[in-house]
Amino acid sequence: MLLFAGFGYAKPVPVNPRNFRIRNADLYVSAAGPLSNLILAGIGAWLLGMSFQGGWQTVWDFPLGELLVWFSLINMNLCLFNLLPIGPLDGSSVWPYFLPDAPRRKFMEFNDRYGTQVLMGLVMVSLALPGFSPFRWIGEASRGLISWMV
Repeated sequence: MLLFAGFGYAKPVPVNPRNFRIRNADLYVSAAGPLSNLILAGIGAWLLGMSFQGGWQTVWDFPLGELLVWFSLINMNLCLFNLLPIGPLDGSSVWPYFLPDAPRRKFMEFNDRYGTQVLMGLVMVSLALPGFSPFRWIGEASRGLISWMV
C-alpha cells in the first residue's frame, strides 16, 4: 500500500474486551490514537503561535518553524484520517457509539465484512480520479484547523 498510495498501514492491535472494567472502554481505546495525534498537533500549533509572539515575523524565520509546521500538519492529518469510519481505522470503532443500537449493529457488520475493501477502493478511486481525493480534503481541513489553532 505504501508503494501505491504514499502511506503504509499496520495491522490493528488485538484488544480483548473481556479485560475492560468499564462499559464502552473500547471507545476510549479506539479514540486514544486520534486524540493523541490531536494533542500533539495542538502542542505544535501552540509552539508556532508562541514563536510569532516571540518576535518572529514568519514561520520560515523561526529556526524550528518548518519542523513545527510539518509536525502539526502530519499529526492533524493522522487524527482526521484515523477518524474516518472505515474498516481498520479507529473511526470505525468510535463513530458507532453515536448511533442507535440497530443501525450500530448493521454498520459494524458491514464494516467488519467490507471495511478494508472500502478503504482500498477509496485509495484506488483517489488515484484514478485526481479531482476526487478525500485525502486532499483531509489535508485542506488539517491546514485550516492548524491555522485556527495558531
